[in-house]
Order: sequence, then structure tokens, then C-alpha cells
Amino acid sequence: MFQDGFVAAPAQKRPSGAFFPSEVPKPARPRTNGVTHVLDRLHGLSPEELRPLAPYIDVVKIGWGLPLLLPREDVRRRIRFYHDIGVEVSTGGTLLEYAITREKVSSALDEARELGFDIIEISDGIIELSEAQIARLHEEVHRRSLDDFIEVGKKNPQNQLSLRETLDRIGRARQLKPRKVVIESRESGRGVGIYDGDGQVKWDWTRAIVAEHPQEDLIFEAPLEHQQVALLRELGAEINLGNIALNSIAPLATERLGLRGDTFGSLRTSRTVKGPPATKFLYFLLEKYRGLDQTELVRMSRLPRRTVQSALESLRRQGLVREGVSLVDSRRREYRLT
Repeated sequence: MFQDGFVAAPAQKRPSGAFFPSEVPKPARPRTNGVTHVLDRLHGLSPEELRPLAPYIDVVKIGWGLPLLLPREDVRRRIRFYHDIGVEVSTGGTLLEYAITREKVSSALDEARELGFDIIEISDGIIELSEAQIARLHEEVHRRSLDDFIEVGKKNPQNQLSLRETLDRIGRARQLKPRKVVIESRESGRGVGIYDGDGQVKWDWTRAIVAEHPQEDLIFEAPLEHQQVALLRELGAEINLGNIALNSIAPLATERLGLRGDTFGSLRTSRTVKGPPATKFLYFLLEKYRGLDQTELVRMSRLPRRTVQSALESLRRQGLVREGVSLVDSRRREYRLT
């Protein structure tokens, strides 16, 4: 069972001896972990195809400025459909950036609430916003009883934040307590955020982010299916993923549940790990790579040795990790999960 009520397929109600479930899962929403954040480009799956997949979707974002292409009533009907199947709806960050440049923020937020949007995405992926401006936008959103996502990152591959800037901006965004902080990747998933120009995950960035900030506070945009698999295998089935294409909803659900060859039998099981993000991150590393010594953990996590030692001691006290002699070199002490 996923945290917050996401029930895996084998646990579904079915006739005695049956293999296929008789009902779809009934998730408890809003989920904290295992969030699937979908990008609606105004075309793709039909309502008949989307309806049975609703338990595997948490939020649909009507991307960019697309709501401005439709008559208001068409936008309202689209949002109402998602609400009918139990899915929340978000604006895209570009829509609010556009409103800012037109000095239309108040009317944009008022109308978004009236149309039925649940979440407003606040970003400065194109324009520049100060910390104070983002805080004011956050206040304006909540004053209208709406939730918000705050996105961190720049859309132009030639104008990217440094890793340190990214970590600091995530921290400042988290202080405002939005629903989630979104890590920008664009729809292309290349040359932006945690992805290099070929769309491969930059693991030094990703590990640094989850070492410093709790995964449950973040959504990693992962528009390409190979990125989704890589993040699931590295960070677990309950990682929050965003910018998922409509036609990738079902494949991602099978990946989370280990019903696909890429993740079959390879995703970690959920155990409660207490402590700061660094402690949880070391646990994830040990779960994926099994026996590691302190030097390897320092190198892979990019954390100070003293932090690694403190985290290992915490994991030992929780009964999650044991220290033993390396099977390869008896002079080495390595750490494994219990």
C-alpha cells in the first residue's frame, strides 16, 4: 500500500481465486506521497479513457496559457469533468507570469477561482520575480482560498540556475508552505533542472536536492518515461512526479506498482525512517546499493563525513541499518539495511 491510501493492484477486492481486480483503487486524497501531476495540452485521452485512470491521477495542470485559448464555459466544463472523477486542477505557471506582465493578477486569480481551479502555480521560469513578490503572490492565492504550487527553475536551457541557487530557492519556497514545490523541467525534459541536454538525470543534483529537502514536499517534473523509471528506481515508488503526459498515466501507474519490466521486483518497500532529509537519503542509498562504507556514502551523497556518521548512528538506533565486515575486503566496515 502506498502512503495516504494508494492501494496496489494485488490488494483490490476480487472474487475468491480471481486474478484480475473487480474494482479500481479508492485512493485517499490529497495524497502526500506518490503524487502524479499530469499535463493537459487540450488533446489526448478521451473522457472515457481518462475516467478509469482517475485513481492514478492527483492533479491535472492545464498547461501554459492554454485556458486563454478556450471560451470560459469550455474551461469550466473541462475543470468540472476532472472534479467529477476526483482530480484537482491547476493552472500553469506561465499563465500567472503572463498576468503579471499585463498587470492582471487580481482578475486572473479571481476568475481562476470562479472557474473552479483548485491550485495556482507560481513560477518565474520566464520573467524574474523577487522573493518578496513570490511571497505576495502566495498570500494573494491563499486569500482566495486556493492552494498553490511554487515552481523553482528557469525554462531557458541557456539561463539555468546553479545547483546552489536551486537548493536555496527550494528552501525559500518551502518556508511559504505551498502544497508542493515543483522542480522545473519543461515538457521537453532536456537541458533544464535535474536533466542534462540528452534528457538524462543529473544524479549529483537530484541527490543533493533530496539530501537537503524532504521528498514529500517536492514534485519532480519528469515528462519522459525513462526519467520516470530512473527516479522511481532511485528514490522509490512514492516519489512525486509531474508534467506527466496524458498517455503516460497508465504506464507510470504500472511502474509505481512494479507491474512493468523496468521496475518489476526492484522498487523499495515503504519503511518509516525518522530524522532529517540527510538520514532518509542515506537510507535510500543503502536500499539501492546495499553494502556501502562511509567513504562511499560521503562520495555518493555529497554530505560532510560528520553528517554521514550522525545519520548512520540514527539509522542504527532505529534498527534500520547494521554495520558489518565487507564480504570483499575484511578491512572495510560497510553498512546494510536490516
